[in-house]
This record gives sequence, C-alpha cells and structure tokens, in this order.
Amino acid sequence: VLNAINLESEVEWIAYDGWGMIEHPRKDIEKRWKMELGPDVFEAGPLSEFGGETAFDEFVALREVTKPLVSGAVDIPAMAMRSGNTALIPLLRYFPALVGLIQQGETTTGTFEPFMNGPLFTVNDPWLRNWLDALAFSLSGLPASRTAAAAMAYVLYDMHRPGAALDYPRGGLGTVIDALVKGVEQGDHESKVNLRQHVDTIDTTDEGDRVTGLTLRNGKKVIAREGVISNVPVWSFNGLIKNNSARQKLNG
Repeated sequence: VLNAINLESEVEWIAYDGWGMIEHPRKDIEKRWKMELGPDVFEAGPLSEFGGETAFDEFVALREVTKPLVSGAVDIPAMAMRSGNTALIPLLRYFPALVGLIQQGETTTGTFEPFMNGPLFTVNDPWLRNWLDALAFSLSGLPASRTAAAAMAYVLYDMHRPGAALDYPRGGLGTVIDALVKGVEQGDHESKVNLRQHVDTIDTTDEGDRVTGLTLRNGKKVIAREGVISNVPVWSFNGLIKNNSARQKLNG
C-alpha cells in the first residue's frame, strides 16, 4: 500500500532471519532452538532433532499437498484484486493462477483441519503437530485445525523459500499507521482521518437504494460524495442501518 501511494520511504524496515523458541520452560525437558528461515534449514535442524521418524517425510508431503493453495496468493498481486463489475479484467493476465485457485473450491476458504486430521492429509508426528499449532497461534490465536488453510499454506511456503526474511518497522507498528494516515491526508482532496468519532447510523435515501453518508453520535452528519466504505463486522452492520427499506435490500 505504501508503495502504491509513494510513501514507502516513510517506514524503515528491520530484517531478521528467524526467532528463538523455548519449549517446556524451566523443566527438565526444556528445549531451546532457533527457527531459521530459508530452504531446508528447518528440516535439517529442529525437525530432524526433535521430530519422530515420520516427521521429515510428513512435513515435506504437507508442503507439497498445500502448494496449490499458495499459487494464487503468490502469482496474483494484491493490487490486481479489485471489486466491482470490472474486477475480472486485471486478473486475466494471471489467468492460469486464477484457474488453479478457483479449482481449489472451498478448500481455499476453509480451515486447515482437513490437512491436519484428514481427509486431505494427516499429520501424525506429535512434535510436528505441536509446531504447526504454535505457528498457527502466532497467526490467528487459534490451533492449526481452526486457522485458515490458505494462511497456513502461505506461511509454510513463505518461511522456507530462498531469500525468506522477516521484518519489523523501526519504531513499532505506530510508524506504519502514521504513514497510512499521511497517505490518506496528502494531496488536495481535503481528506482527513478522524479518531474517536462514534458512528450512530449509516444514512440512506428514503427508498433505501443508495447510501448518502453517516450520522455521528454527537449529531454531526457526514455527507458521502460517492458512497461509504465500512469494515464493521457483519453481525453489527445491520444495527447501523435504521432505514427498513435499505435493510431489506441489504439482506436480500
């Protein structure tokens, strides 16, 4: 995003090649090891040292069976994915990857459960299962079987590819937020980021066929030039639409 708005230099990224792991801290069976990125490093290191007899083969096979889930995310740039009636046009140049992604069906949008416990694959090695759960927890706060399959597949690919690296913004995540705010407010469109402005309603025409703006809790109205973009959770969205006609159209 920062590259697209010519603000990539606003954030300095610090690269690193892995992180330290501690298993069973302060116990006789405590293990300390480094998770290093790159091809074959994990397999030759902790996986071979701590995993069982089948761990290596299972890990290699798991990465292979989940590879189709990664193809779309790797080959289709995020900037090519758009909404609206013309959404497919920029994707046509990535047609083979798009077809492969569509062929995965619900597997792409489901959880990693079928790859942990069958029927698509089964991870039997206890140490490898624990490691996948730890990896999933860092992504979603959930065990692997309840984490998105596409996210798990991408991490299994990305962490072990040539040139893999992690990075973190110097100064913390706040520097990224500051850069994004600058991107919104730059130019002559008089755009502004407002904080702590509680939205009471999303306003529509009387017929409910078009969104016209917002009404804040303090009574102030914000008129939309073209529309309103909302990231409110779906279970809370209906509560912001007071017009029954609009609500009926929204819910089909």
